[in-house]
Amino acid sequence: MHAEVVVTGTELLLGDVIDTNSAMIARMLRDIGLDLYYKSAVGDNQERVAEVLKVALERSDVVITSGGLGPTVDDVTREAVADATNRPLVFHQELMDQIAARFARFGRPFTENNRRQAHVPEGAIVVENPVGTAPAFIVEDDKGTIICLPGVPSELEYLMKEHIIPYLRRRMGTLAIIWTKILRTCTIGESQLDSLIADLMTGSNPTIGLAAHPGQVDIRITAKAGDQSEADRLIAPLEAELHQRLGKVIYGEGDQTLEGVVSQLLVERGLTLAIADSVTAGQVADRLRDTPHPEVVAEARHYPNPQGAVRALEIAPQVVFTQPQQVAQQLAQFTREAAHASLGLAVFGMIAVPDAPADEPPQAHLALCSDTCKPVRSFRFGNEDNVTRRWLSTRALDLVRRYLIGGLDK
Repeated sequence: MHAEVVVTGTELLLGDVIDTNSAMIARMLRDIGLDLYYKSAVGDNQERVAEVLKVALERSDVVITSGGLGPTVDDVTREAVADATNRPLVFHQELMDQIAARFARFGRPFTENNRRQAHVPEGAIVVENPVGTAPAFIVEDDKGTIICLPGVPSELEYLMKEHIIPYLRRRMGTLAIIWTKILRTCTIGESQLDSLIADLMTGSNPTIGLAAHPGQVDIRITAKAGDQSEADRLIAPLEAELHQRLGKVIYGEGDQTLEGVVSQLLVERGLTLAIADSVTAGQVADRLRDTPHPEVVAEARHYPNPQGAVRALEIAPQVVFTQPQQVAQQLAQFTREAAHASLGLAVFGMIAVPDAPADEPPQAHLALCSDTCKPVRSFRFGNEDNVTRRWLSTRALDLVRRYLIGGLDK
């Protein structure tokens, strides 16, 4: 048994409103172990909504819709469901009385167009909506089941929790959950990661999926089981194998962030960090300061360009081109000593070398120093945009992390 979500509303397709209902429904279905295979969004057009519902019924056991149950002309979900299931709309006086009573309770005027909300497809199970004015309903058809909910998020959440989830549990006959564990990795590309664990991604339960971010890739392990304990037992061997293969590439799990892990390691070791940054616009320091331990940043110096960093060191300007890695190390050590910090980190960027090919990208150099400096790590970057800055700030934070866990050689 699997489900599909259809959200309606032209405002969603225009980008005026963000669809949060689908995510809410997905989380609730996951928690009862009902697989969600598809999600569609369609504008307020009766024919198109009906067409989408027909396709959904052909491939899914349960279709949950959101929106289009109001009293206005563009609320067309009732009519579309009737078309998709070849049923007439039927007026229910008791629904009309309930709607009128709610309007009176809310102190709102009842208008004639609200009568539309008292019509539902023939044979539908009416789901009373005590927190709104739009009744929900369920159509159990030979092709499948359509569950129609209002688009107001608070109403949808209430109805899902109080009525729809219990209904689906009864339909499923068994209790189950879909449990997910996230492993966080960094400084490894999605394609490289895939090449290392591709054989582990072919299983059916648990399953593995990847989600890429600038400088980071999340590994999602998902298991379907009777309860969380059983799901954890299914996940454990796969998780152990991932740790075995990837080692220090994995920096955390769940809600952990790279900056959170680094700041915690610094606190545990009683260390502070001074940062000199001419590339990421201060992102490295900002990320660390946005953790429960902002005090780990002893000082942060942001240089708008590499020449500013060179001037601070009082060295010849041409050295930025001839010895950029040495400049990065000097900058890290200079900043550490000036701040009386345990460690100095330099994120030093340089413009393209004079006389180099026009298409040769500029470089960034990461240097980390305590009493002595570690080998510099250098990277080329094509654009000085926020994605590049995020990528480089992640590289810099991971350099500190690996130093703290003794993994700079890996």
